[in-house]
Order: sequence, then structure tokens, then C-alpha cells
Amino acid sequence: MDILEKIFGDSTHLEIILLFYDNPGYFTNITKLAGTLDKSHVTVRKAISDLVTAGIITELDIGKSRVIRINEKSPYTATLFNFIDTVRSVKEKRSIEDIIAKRTAEAASRTGAKS
Repeated sequence: MDILEKIFGDSTHLEIILLFYDNPGYFTNITKLAGTLDKSHVTVRKAISDLVTAGIITELDIGKSRVIRINEKSPYTATLFNFIDTVRSVKEKRSIEDIIAKRTAEAASRTGAKS
């Protein structure tokens, strides 16, 4: 489970946000998004409606289709994506620190074993 899911719980809103975060330039429609997330159309429609109201997602009419994409102009989106960057970098930093600590401990044990 991703740290963001641990913080916010397993939600359709979070899945949608992370899908757009992890796939810059991504756009789709509700039906395809519901299939991608393996969620009902109604569940995805509600989450998209909330995210549109919050200014995170925008909907565009292209021909007969209604396309959704991330609202790159929203200060909320920028703040949210910065938060995701920060949370993920903390995890990555911790992982690097764990690797360094493990290597240091292994080197110390090898040195101690040779003495």
C-alpha cells in the first residue's frame, strides 16, 4: 500500500489524482476511467464531480465526448502535486538512508569479523 493511501485511505478520489499525477498529459473519459480503475461509472462520476468542483480536474466537450484531464492552472493542483512529490521524496530518502545504514553495518561487521 502506498504511503498516500495509508494517510488518506483507499479512495477513488486519490486513485484518480495519482493516475493523473503519474501520467502527465493524460486525458480520458468517465467510461474509460471507470474501466481503468475497475470502479463503477457512478462512483467515478461522483469523484470526478467532486474534483471538478475543487478545481483539480477539468472537463472538456470534444465533439460528442466529454474528456477529463488535470487542471494544470489550478493552484490546488500545484499544491497537491507538490505535496505528493514531498511525501514520495521522504519515502525515497528514508529508503536511501536505510540502504546506507545497512551497508555501513555490513561493512562494520566484515571489518569486525576480520579483526
